[in-house]
Amino acid sequence: HILFNMLWVRQLAPATADLFGAGRMVIIYTVAGACGFLLSSVAGYFLPGIPILGGAQMTIGASAAVFGLLGALVAYGRRGSSLISREAMGYAIMLFVFGLIMPGVDNYGHAGGFGGGYLVGRWLNPLRPERVDHVLAGIVLLLASLLAILASILDGMRIF
Repeated sequence: HILFNMLWVRQLAPATADLFGAGRMVIIYTVAGACGFLLSSVAGYFLPGIPILGGAQMTIGASAAVFGLLGALVAYGRRGSSLISREAMGYAIMLFVFGLIMPGVDNYGHAGGFGGGYLVGRWLNPLRPERVDHVLAGIVLLLASLLAILASILDGMRIF
């Protein structure tokens, strides 16, 4: 699962960074991951009777963020290249259907990530140049993510 997600990140992150800029790509990736986690958690708590869509009180992986990159590429296509938009939407639909077929897939996380990536991609107009504050926000989000990972590891080891 992790390898599959990392292969998608390897494909989509450079393309997203080329179109939006590296700082904005990090913003999209991070916010989409958080949106996927949020929708998954809320749906897992309030809608537990729809198992095919997933939803969890605990989730792991980068697939929500991967779907967020696809959502941002679809948003880009609304302003720039419709070919990119169609291709990204095709991949998103294919992966979502794959998630419906495979057991244990968190499709709420995927949907939340896609929606978050789409909205942030629309908000961060890719046709305008990336600004310094986008790069700084990306750096802050990377540092916050690293601290969250470290805190999770330490908590798992019961060190603090």
